[in-house]
Amino acid sequence: MSENKIEIFSAGCKFCNNVENEVKEIISENDTLITYNLSEEAKAEEYYKVAKLYGINSLPSVVVNGKLLNCCSATGFSKDTLEAMLN
Repeated sequence: MSENKIEIFSAGCKFCNNVENEVKEIISENDTLITYNLSEEAKAEEYYKVAKLYGINSLPSVVVNGKLLNCCSATGFSKDTLEAMLN
């Protein structure tokens, strides 16, 4: 099984935390998970720059292997979309 790089962009709110937990339920132990919590003042500017590179306009958003999930740019996070992207 190949390794995927999954990046979560979060505001640190309860909804964002729920999305993070859903992602953790789906990904495998071979996948790499990186979380960018934009509410962390010390790193917010750095994380914002990364989010801007992906075209992220709302949180939470999930990026898989460098591609923003379509659901995150339109209707919000979808477990089904993430599962389809990983398979």
